[in-house]
Amino acid sequence: MAQSAKTRSLRKYEAAPTPVATLAGADAHEQPLELYSPFGPMIAKARLPDTLLHKINTHADGVVSPDKSTEFLLPESLTHAGGDASLAAWITQVIRRYLAGAEETQVDAVNFEVFWVVSQYAGTPSPVHFHSSDLSGVLYLKVPEIDAGQENKTYISGRQAGYINFIIGGKQRFAKSLISFKPQVGDFYLFPGWLLHVAEPFAGSGERRSMSFNASIKAAER
Repeated sequence: MAQSAKTRSLRKYEAAPTPVATLAGADAHEQPLELYSPFGPMIAKARLPDTLLHKINTHADGVVSPDKSTEFLLPESLTHAGGDASLAAWITQVIRRYLAGAEETQVDAVNFEVFWVVSQYAGTPSPVHFHSSDLSGVLYLKVPEIDAGQENKTYISGRQAGYINFIIGGKQRFAKSLISFKPQVGDFYLFPGWLLHVAEPFAGSGERRSMSFNASIKAAER
């Protein structure tokens, strides 16, 4: 019997019973232990092609100040130029793959609301926030030299490490509440716009330059 439209639309909220890891037993008498992580948002990570990275940085180099934090919008002529080889086209393909994996949804259309670049130097924070869009992303264009004392610390123990930190929930037993990634040039992260995230002020030298965007998604009819 064919599924109703309502049933199909609700399937995206149901996690697949697939383990994220399997722990082997200590000996032949101890059975393997399967671990599942069905709840919470998915974060995708990809690498931007060098040609697009260079294109964005070349534009940003003409705007940023060498010693003052700033934020500015990217023109559509930059983000959409190049057809299938454009930044917008590349991100669209990442979004299609993300939606297919995260909720088995096919994308009919992606509408980019805005692209912007954030240039930061030591001591400048990006407080905890979320976005109003369906999906958001961050791309790292330049990364600073972080002081040695800040390296190898978690978000909790080293609040000025300059990492990108995603936060959900609170102090709950048997569950994770946050994850931190050390920025690398070319790293691209895609995540739900409602997911709280923060970049603490780093201690070190150089520029932390990133690009973000907001996008709304129209799913294909099934």
